Amino acid sequence: MRYLTIEQRDALAAQIASRAHALRAEIAAALKQPGDSDTIHLANHLAEIDDDAVADLETALDIAALERSLAELAGLDAASVRLHGPDYGVCADCEEEIPFRRLTANPAAVRCTPCQASYERKHAAPHSASI
Repeated sequence: MRYLTIEQRDALAAQIASRAHALRAEIAAALKQPGDSDTIHLANHLAEIDDDAVADLETALDIAALERSLAELAGLDAASVRLHGPDYGVCADCEEEIPFRRLTANPAAVRCTPCQASYERKHAAPHSASI
């Protein structure tokens, strides 16, 4: 097995730190209301739009976006911890090396591309039938 070089690990560490910083800023911005510097909360879409259904939909979309950002941030934080350990860059399923190109594209990756594809097929949400 070929291990990552110090330069590669440093580049990945910088990439992880940069993306984590950007995500934290995005999350903070999404939770701040204009003119309200002390309070953190989601936007009140009902005050903006006098339609409960549309306001609920926009709030649900905001929550989904925050959940995605928080999940990505958690993955990056975990990758940052693993980065200098022996398991970083090793597939959690097949224990083969995860290629540096994949880690560059997704430094939080815990599986090689074939294992990730298999994982996604096995854990895919069932599709609802269209009407």
